Amino acid sequence: MPRSPSTDDYLFVGTGGRVLALAKSDGKTLWSTSLPRTGYQVVVMLVEDDTLFCATAGRAFALDPHNGRILWDNGLPGAGQGVTALCTARQPSDPASAAAAQQAMNQASQAASS
Repeated sequence: MPRSPSTDDYLFVGTGGRVLALAKSDGKTLWSTSLPRTGYQVVVMLVEDDTLFCATAGRAFALDPHNGRILWDNGLPGAGQGVTALCTARQPSDPASAAAAQQAMNQASQAASS
């Protein structure tokens, strides 16, 4: 009997207000979820306790990593919409990579409008 994939077999990609799960073995898209009310923003992600936590555009989300279903959505009232970083007691934040991604996206947007 073939084994069912675990999230260890997934590569999570966050871009343009979307989160996708790809199969590490062949790159096939397993699921794709649009994060509501986020626009075309960089998405930062963290997997812990069988939950995929995401943040973008001043919102935080929890997704089921097996199917992309949104478990909860928090608009983070009053927090603004700057570069977002995630961390837990077990996993440190990496705001530098989020900031670099946001800067690259801003530069691409400026180049496209020139």
